[in-house]
Amino acid sequence: MPGLLDLPSEVILIIVEYLQANIQHVALPFYELGDAHRYAISHNPPRRVRYLRSLLLVSRRLSDILTPILYRNVIVRDYNRVNEKISLDQLQWSLEKNPSLSEDIVSAFIPCGSSWSDRSIGNVIPFFWYANMQTLTIHQFDDWEPLEFENDSHVGTSPVKYLTLIDCGAHEESLAAVLSWPAALKALHYDANQGEWSGHYGDEPAKEWTTAAFVRTLQSQKRSLEELTMTRPRLVHEGLGNGPRIDLSDFQALRILRIYHVFLCGTDDWPGVWRNLPPNLEELEVSYDDGDLTTFLYEGDAVAYDPFLLDVIRHKTTHLPHLHTVTIYAFERFDDSESESQGIEDSAGHWKLPSSLASEAEAAGIKLDVWLKFDDSPTFEGVDVFESLISQTGPSSRSKQGARSGQSVLPSNLSEESSTREAKVYGSYTQLQF
Repeated sequence: MPGLLDLPSEVILIIVEYLQANIQHVALPFYELGDAHRYAISHNPPRRVRYLRSLLLVSRRLSDILTPILYRNVIVRDYNRVNEKISLDQLQWSLEKNPSLSEDIVSAFIPCGSSWSDRSIGNVIPFFWYANMQTLTIHQFDDWEPLEFENDSHVGTSPVKYLTLIDCGAHEESLAAVLSWPAALKALHYDANQGEWSGHYGDEPAKEWTTAAFVRTLQSQKRSLEELTMTRPRLVHEGLGNGPRIDLSDFQALRILRIYHVFLCGTDDWPGVWRNLPPNLEELEVSYDDGDLTTFLYEGDAVAYDPFLLDVIRHKTTHLPHLHTVTIYAFERFDDSESESQGIEDSAGHWKLPSSLASEAEAAGIKLDVWLKFDDSPTFEGVDVFESLISQTGPSSRSKQGARSGQSVLPSNLSEESSTREAKVYGSYTQLQF
C-alpha cells in the first residue's frame, strides 16, 4: 500500500486543500469583527495549522509542496511568553532568509511592531509591497506623524486591495499617508481608537477624532473604495467619542457600508442622514454600540423606533436608487419575559417590523431586518475564529485571484531616517498561524 510520500504532488495538494477547506466557521456580524481580530492576535492558532507545520517538517519534498499553503494566510501573534522568541521578528527573519516566501503571502494579519514601545507603521512597510499581497490587517497602527519619503513615487503602487486597521489610533496625516499607498483599495475596515487622538505635543491643543477628519484621509481612494466598515473598541463609558455625523456623499463607488450608529447619525438631529450616504449605496448595516446613550427602540414617544430609519427608506427612490438591503443591530436592555411584548420573534432576536414600517420598506424595494439582543461580549469558544476572519476578509483566500508574479518591490524613496528604521526591523519576523 503506497504511503503519503509515494503519492503524486497533485494528489497531496488535493488532500491538504480538502483538509484546509473542510473547516467549520461562522459568519461573524460586522460589530464582532474587531473583537474577533483582537482575540485572534492574542491566541495560538488552531491545531490544524500546527499539524500542517509538523507535516512539512517530515521531508524536503513535503516542505516544498506545503510551504506555500502555510504562508498563504499569515497571522502573527501579538503576545509572547517570557524567553520566547517574538513572533513578528521570527517571521521577518524567515522572509529575509528566503525572500521568495513573500510571494506566497496573499493575506497577512500582523501587529504594528514587535513591542509595545515601538508601534510604527515603518515596522511593517514591506507587507504593503509583497507582490501577491491582497488582504492586509494591521493591529494598533498609532503613528501621530507620517513617515518621511524622499518623494511620492511610492504612492498608489501597493497591490493591497483589502485593508483592515484594528485599534487604529493613527492621526489624520499619518492615516491619510498610509491609505494613499494602495493602487486601488476596494475595501477598508477602520476600527477607530478615538482616544489616541486626544494626545498632544507640549502646549499644543489636543486634536480630537472626528468623522470629517477620517473622511479626509480617504480621499485618495474615493474612486475605488467599494466597501467600508467602521467600528471602534468597546466603550469604557457611555457617550465617548460622539460628534457630528459622517458625510460620504462624494464616494460614488461605495456600494456596501457597515457602520456604527454613532458615526452614521452622530450628535446631529436625525433628519437628513440620507443626504450623507453614498449615492450608489446598495447595502447598509448599522449597529448601536452605545446602548446606554442611544437606543433603537423609543419609549413613550410618538415613534416607537429611531426615526432616521424611516427617513432613509422614504428617500430611497429619489436619492438612493440602488439601496436594496438595510440591516439594524441594536442592543436593548430588557428581560426575556419582555421579548414577546417588544416584538422579538425568536431567540436570535429578530424584531417583527411594525406593519407601517414593513409596508414602506417593501414599497421602496428594501429588504429590512432588525435584530435586538443583549450586548454580551463574544467569547468565540468553539469557533475557528481564524478561518472565520480569513473567509470574511477580502477575496477567496483559496487562490491568488489576479495575483501578480515576481518578488516584492519595496519603496526605494524612504528618507534616511525611515530607511534606518526599516533596516533595523526588516529581516526579523513568524508565527504566521504557526
